[in-house]
Parts: sequence; structure tokens; C-alpha cells
Amino acid sequence: MAIIKQFEIIMIIATISFIFISCVKKEDNFVISTGNIPIYYDVKGKGDPALVFVHGWSRNRNDWEGQIDYFSKKHKVIRLDLAGHGESQGNRNDWSIPAFSQDVIAVIEKLDLKHIVLIGHSLGAPVALETTKRVPDRIVCIVPVDAFHDVEERFTQDQINDILDPFRSNFVETYARGARMILKDPVQIKKSIEQIASFPPEIGIASLERCYHYRSNHLIPALQEVKVPIRCINSDAIPTNVEAARRYAFSFDAIIMDGVGHEMQISDPERFNQFLERILSEFK
Repeated sequence: MAIIKQFEIIMIIATISFIFISCVKKEDNFVISTGNIPIYYDVKGKGDPALVFVHGWSRNRNDWEGQIDYFSKKHKVIRLDLAGHGESQGNRNDWSIPAFSQDVIAVIEKLDLKHIVLIGHSLGAPVALETTKRVPDRIVCIVPVDAFHDVEERFTQDQINDILDPFRSNFVETYARGARMILKDPVQIKKSIEQIASFPPEIGIASLERCYHYRSNHLIPALQEVKVPIRCINSDAIPTNVEAARRYAFSFDAIIMDGVGHEMQISDPERFNQFLERILSEFK
């Protein structure tokens, strides 16, 4: 009888310990950002500069699965879910680029990162740029991924509405049509479409509209203000106007990956990692 009671006590202690460890781990992996939204992130590895990976529109931090193990051998690597994406669920009134940048800053400040390369895919690129505006002393380089192809491109509100109206009518099918155009791998296309089905349309439409407004009104002023090097890794599917970007950011440059779609870090992680490593070699 005593043995049974002793066993029960051990099991209770083990259960309490497991719950405690789980709670500590959960708390360690999120920080509260604008709108009281918990921003979840992963950290792996050690070494400067720290690499902070920011996903694109409607995506999540799993997009960087092919980069985490590779770069954590030499760097502290952080990937996060922006508000409303992945695990960072929640609602707020502001889905703008500056609001998303506060999500990144919240993680940077919690981890006390001081020497950072910011890697931002698609929508994550202007988020990285805006983040650098707000914490310039912490960022040593920005790496936009398939972004900033033509920084002088502008959109009127009517043009933005023309883009958004199909999303308002049928969010998933409109995304699916776009995915078939910008992605090359059929498996990746299928997975991407399946993922968008669980993404809140109201967040998707609001954030997409704010992104177009940022590109039209705030991108060039931000490029002029930010003084760190900007090194794009872009697909050849859309031409990158390097000369136009250099009119506003003298340190702008681009590496072009041929034969890949919009999500090249997923479709060809080996080649993408080599290009990113080449960029990082400038900032050892």
C-alpha cells in the first residue's frame, strides 16, 4: 500500500513538473505586442550577427524551415509569426506595415538583440525596412526576399480596390489563381492553397491593402531614411530595377535566382542559403 502511495506521489510530482516546464517554455517563446497580441517565435543557435526571419503575407514562420538548421550553426537564428499569422492569433484594428514592425521589435527587445540581419520575404520586406527605421542602431543589413522589384511603382486607391475586390468576393480562389502564377512547384502550390483556407480573410484583405498603401506612400521615404545595406534575393520571374532603388538607397543591390517562383527559400533552400551566406559574409 505504501509503495502504491509513493508511486502516486511521484506521478503527481512528475505531472506538476511537466506542466511547469511546459508553461515556462511557452512563456519563453512569446512576447506581447501592439493590441495585446502574443507574438510567437523560435530561437536556435548562437553567434553574431543574429538572423531574424520575417515571413510574408498570409504565411507563417514555418516558411523558414529550410534555413533554421543551416544558419544556426554559426548564428543565433530567430523566426517569428507576425500578428494574425501562425500561432500569433488575435485581433487588432491596425494591420499596417508599422504595426507589424512593432511585432518584430517586441521580439528583438525581449531577446536584447543588438547586431541583426533582418530577412523579410514579400510583405516581410517592408516590415523589415520599417523595423530598421525604428531601431536603426540594432540592424546591420536588410535582406528583402522577392520584394522591392520596382520601388517607384505606385497604386491609386482605385487600383488597390481592383486588386482587392476579387479577394472580397472569393478569398481562397483568388489567392489560388495568384499562387498558380507565382509558384512553380505543383506540390508547393497545393500546400499554399490549403494553408490560405485557414487564414482569416478579414486580416488578409486589411493587411494587403495597407501593404499597397505603404508601397505607394512610404516605401521611398523609408529607403531614403534607412542607412544600412539592402541586399535583395529575388526571383527572375519579375525584373528587379536596381537602378531605380539606388536613387533612394545607394547601398541597394540584388542577387537574382533563376528558375524559381516567389517562395524560393522553400522551393530551392540549398541555393537560397548559399546566396544568403554570401551576403552574410560581408557582415562578420
